[in-house]
Amino acid sequence: MRRGRKTRRGGDNGSYWISYSDMMAGMLFTFALILFMSVYQLVDLQQKKTIELETKEAQLSTQQSLLIDQEAELRDQEALLAATTLLLQQQQTELETNKTALTAAQESLSLQQSKIDEQAALLAAQQTEIDKLIGLRSRIIEELRDELRGAGLDAVVDKNTGAIAFTGAVLFDSNQNTLKESGKALLNAFIPVYIRTLMSEENEGYVGEIIIEGHTDTDGSYLHNLGLSQERALAVAQYCLGGEMTSLTRQEKQLLQTILTANGRSFSDPVYKSDGVTVDKEASRRVVFKFRMKDSDMIDQMSEILEGAAED
Repeated sequence: MRRGRKTRRGGDNGSYWISYSDMMAGMLFTFALILFMSVYQLVDLQQKKTIELETKEAQLSTQQSLLIDQEAELRDQEALLAATTLLLQQQQTELETNKTALTAAQESLSLQQSKIDEQAALLAAQQTEIDKLIGLRSRIIEELRDELRGAGLDAVVDKNTGAIAFTGAVLFDSNQNTLKESGKALLNAFIPVYIRTLMSEENEGYVGEIIIEGHTDTDGSYLHNLGLSQERALAVAQYCLGGEMTSLTRQEKQLLQTILTANGRSFSDPVYKSDGVTVDKEASRRVVFKFRMKDSDMIDQMSEILEGAAED
């Protein structure tokens, strides 16, 4: 009986170890399962993290690319801004230059306008003076007509110039330079009226010169006629200033000496008949008395300029 009990005890011990072994195996399995699950979860987590990281890296890469593009665009905008700023500076410089040039041009224009105004005022003053002098000349010419007519002298006074012509036949024989008695008589009657009209108190301040011109016809050479015309003009001047001219006072002769000139013109200014072609030889042989106003050349030139400006 005792032996049989020992056998049961040994069998119980084996079952124990079997149960223990099963338990350990179960625990090991459970541990392995837990370990597997842990590893699986770890791997899954790692994969998720990897995917998440890759996603973030991709997003970061995209953002970096976007940032690079934005930086490039920003650089382009900065370059455009710099170019625009430079252009604006250049335009500002050009504007200031143009403004300076415009200011200078305006000042120059203002100066020119001032000069134009001054010239206009001067021209107006000159025109007034010219009109006055022209009016004076016209008045003197009219006085000469009246005085000569009143003295019974049949002399034609040019209404524009005041020139008075006497035919050579009255004063000189043909081709001669010595005054005839009829010529002296004519001069004795004419010269006092002529001189006293021109040298009156109201006229003497404006008359600058009295000219005696000798003219010939076209027969003969120019030089021969030049000499003859000069000799005739001089003969008339000498008679007017000489002792035979008793109708002028000494004082009048002295005054006449200061303004009298004598010129020979040969046949440079012939008189033509009505056809405008044929020379009127008798009328061409003449002695002409002229007077010139003081500043007469200026008057004639200014009149021409003013007439030209009026035509323009």
